[in-house]
Order: sequence, then C-alpha cells, then structure tokens
Amino acid sequence: MRFLAALLLLIPCAVFAQAGLKYRVQIDAPKEMAEVLDRGLDLMRWQDDPQMTPEQLARLAEEAVREAREVAATEGYFSARVDHAIERGVEPWIVRLGIEPGPRTEVAQVDLRFSGPVLADPQAGAILKRVRDTWPLRRREPFRQADWDAAKGRALRELSAFRYAGARIQSSRAQVDAQTQRVTLTVELASGPPFRFGEIRVTGTRRYADAVVENLSPFRAGDDYDRDQLLLYQRRLLESGYVVSVQADVEPEEARPEAALVRVAVIEAPKHHVEAGIGYSTDAGPRLEFRYSNQDVFDAAWRLRNALRLDDKIRTLQLELDSPPRPGGRWNGFFARARGTDIQNEATTELAAGVAHNWGAELTPSAIIVSGHVEEQRVAGDVTDNRNAIYFGHRRTWRKTDDFVAPRSGYLAMLEIGGAPEALATRPFLRGILSASFFLPVGRNGDLLLRGQAGRVIAAARDGIPTTFLFRTGGDQTVRGYDFESLGVRQGNAIVGGRRMVVVSSEYTHWIGESWGIAAFVDAGNAWDDTALARAALGYGLGARLRTPIGPIRADLAYGEESRELRLHFSVGFSF
Repeated sequence: MRFLAALLLLIPCAVFAQAGLKYRVQIDAPKEMAEVLDRGLDLMRWQDDPQMTPEQLARLAEEAVREAREVAATEGYFSARVDHAIERGVEPWIVRLGIEPGPRTEVAQVDLRFSGPVLADPQAGAILKRVRDTWPLRRREPFRQADWDAAKGRALRELSAFRYAGARIQSSRAQVDAQTQRVTLTVELASGPPFRFGEIRVTGTRRYADAVVENLSPFRAGDDYDRDQLLLYQRRLLESGYVVSVQADVEPEEARPEAALVRVAVIEAPKHHVEAGIGYSTDAGPRLEFRYSNQDVFDAAWRLRNALRLDDKIRTLQLELDSPPRPGGRWNGFFARARGTDIQNEATTELAAGVAHNWGAELTPSAIIVSGHVEEQRVAGDVTDNRNAIYFGHRRTWRKTDDFVAPRSGYLAMLEIGGAPEALATRPFLRGILSASFFLPVGRNGDLLLRGQAGRVIAAARDGIPTTFLFRTGGDQTVRGYDFESLGVRQGNAIVGGRRMVVVSSEYTHWIGESWGIAAFVDAGNAWDDTALARAALGYGLGARLRTPIGPIRADLAYGEESRELRLHFSVGFSF
C-alpha cells in the first residue's frame, strides 16, 4: 500500500516534468538595452525547455539580474538598479525584469601613453600625432565598453600602420568613480622595433610564375614598412585580373624586423571571364555592358580585355592587350577602339589604336602614349569635318590619401601633356590638362572636397582636331546642375568641344554615423574657344552620401544658374 501511495504521488510530478514549466519574460528597460537583453539572456534562451522546473526558473531569474547589471555596465551605467519578480498565478508564468539605468558614466580624462623605440624616432612625431588626433573617445562623451574597445583597436591600427608593424597594447585601464559617474581611461601602446620590408614569398600560384605576382609590388626590400603599400599591392593584384583573392602581410615576429618576410597568398582567377550587366546614369541614361577577358593569352600571362558599352549617348567597342608586369609594376599596353557618340547635337564616329608604357596602380595609370585617331564629325546631321591625328603624350598621376576607397585627407592629381605634329595630323596641336582633388577633414564628422581641372589646346583653330582632345564639361562629376557635356562652344544648335576649359568645385559633407552623410556643394566652370575668359556656369545644391566598399554613392539635387533648371545626379566613387 505504501508503494502504491508513493507511486500515485509521483504521477502528477512526472506529468508536470514531462510537460515542462511554461513562462514568458517581460523586460522593462530602455529600448537599446532591452534589445540586447532579449537576445542575450539565458532566461530568454531556455523558455522552450521541456524539462524546466520552478527551481531552475528561479535560478535563471537570479542570473538574469546579474547579466542585466553587466549589460548596463557595458553601456556605461555602473549604478543600474535591477529587480525581478515571478508571477505564478497565470498560465504561462510571467518573469518580470526591471532595469533603472541611472546616470550614465562619462569620460573624464584620457591618458594615452607610448613606449618603445618610437619615442626616440625623430620622424615619428607625425605618427604619434595621428594616433592622438584620431582617438575617438573624447572627454565628456558617454562611456560604452564597445566604444572603449573600438578606440583602443583604432589607436593600435594607427600606430602599426607605418614602420611599427609589431605594435601592441601594453596595458589599458578604465577607472570608474561611482560617486561622480566619471571614468578615467589609461592606455599604453608599445611600439616594438621599426620594420622594413624584406623578401616576398608567394603561395597559391599555379598557372603563373611567382614573378608575375612579385613584379606588381609597389615597394622594394629595405623600404620602411607601410600598411598602405600592402593595401596598394593587394589592389594592384586584384585589378590585374590575375587573382580573385589576395592576402599580403609581414611576419609579426620581431626576430628580423629590419627585413620582415612578406607573405602573399593568392587564389588565381579563371583564365576566361565573361560578364554582362545593365545600369543607369543621370549623365547617359540606360546602359548595357558586355565584357570578356583572357588572363593568360599565349600561355604567357598576357591579358586580353574586350568591352562593349552601349548607352543613349556613347557606344564603344574596345580591345586591350597588356603584357605581363615587369619589376616595379610596369607593363606595355595595346588598344584598339571604335566609338560613336551623339552628345548635344554633335555626332562623331571614331576609330583609334595605340600603345602605351604604363606604371602605377591608379585606374588611370601613369603612361607614355602613342595613338592614332581617325574621326568623322557631324553637327545637326551634316558631315562637317573629317579629322585624324597621330598623338604623342605623357600622363602622370599622383595619389597620397589616407584611404583608397573613402579618403578623408590627402590628394589625387593627374597631368597629361601631348600633341600631334603637322605632318601627322589634319591640324597640329599641343594639349595639356591638369586635374586635382584635395580631401580635407573638418572636425570628426565633416569632410571638405576641393576639386579643380584646367585644360588648354594650343592650335590655330579647333577645326581638324579630333573631339577626343577638345573640351566640354557639365554633368554628374563636373559641373552639376547641367546636362552631360552641355557646356562648351555653341555651333548652330549644337555644343561642340573648345580649346580651353576650367572647372572648380567645393563640397562639404557632414557624416551622420559611419555610413550616411549630407552634402552641400558649389561647382563652377565652362569650356570655350576664343582667347577671352568665358563666363563660368555656376551650379549648387544639396546631396546625400552613402559609404560603400566600392566608394561613396552620391545623389545630388543641383540648380544650374545658366540653365535655370534643377537636375538630379547620381555617381559612385571619385574621378576627374
């Protein structure tokens, strides 16, 4: 009988255990903190446990109080009050968790220290200044653990970007005064010895010789370590078309910092590559593109690229053949092009071919160029001019920016000088064009972009000169507020190219968070043909900015004073 009675008492308990205790959680806390707790509390994760018991639930609720205090502390609330209650008279049970954050702790002082050889380096002043200037967690700002960790990581990245590749955080401390709700931050960065680039060791090549990868390096053994040079190296390799993935870095050991081994791991690209796409730009309307490339022509690392591009105003078929890179990243390139344009009532048909000796990692590299051009020009449907020229030119590009994709400081510049002699052209000419962009940070959240471009063709007249070498302006990335290349020399109902051109632009962007920004800009410029200074066409407006891995995306609404129209412009990246 006793055994039977005990068995009958256990049956409800067994049924209860099998069914499991059901409960739900209500969190009363500021929205951001509640979202973190909702994702991270053990109390939330165990809601559907089929073996939950009242004892386990009580323990989870107590642990939730501790976890909530830790979450509050990471957000800078070190005196948060947390309580809980379990309501058992309902089905399912309710666990109430309440958090009163209290006052948020602010940064009172930042003590950023350095140790190691960097202190005795006479050229390290700029490095240390950059680390201090870019420290993001300032006095009187709210203290959050995530911001504290990010600030230390950024300081370390800045110090280790040039020469001191082995830099590390020697010590760090956040000392909180619970009475005043203030925190004192102390960080010591140990530089370690200065590094220099040593031997390059390549892994992952199958089709190509290691020299193909090594020759694209922008640095030589013995040069000071510079992370930007490694990034430039990776960019060169990716843009070459030889590889689809690359990782390059120095060995972190300090045994041989004077000749640090550079390890480059690559994954080779397929030999053949085909891509097609459609797009749209406010300059040229809908666009259709088709591209084919062969990265190993003649089984000798020669690169062939074919591109067909069709839009409302320009139709281009271009073939390019590039030799394998030589030491120093130099290569020879050959091209042939057929292009038709219909812009501002001027239609042209051009055939061109040429050869160039190239160097540099920019999309438009430095080069020595020889090219031939044959063109037919039609204005308002009439054949008015047949033109040809053998052009000899030299192009030089410069770049010094803090970032390749989204620069905040530094400059881009390009100068091209060239011409065609009398015996090799329908009209001899000399031509020069200079473009520059300057990036200036304004405080922590503002960027100022200054652009300028000036061009000049020296010739007796513009007639007989291929339109490729004349100037028009206006559009998404020149003078906004005007149609694409609508600023130039008026000829009847058409706008044609002139022998002179000047464009200047000023743009300020205020960033809201990491990715979004609001911009205000003023552009001015024109292209003309006579010796008198032309009236500058003015455009100004507002725009939105979005940082992306391929560069900033811009959407601008601009008003053109000459056209008296509002125009919407879209563009991506930087160009000039």
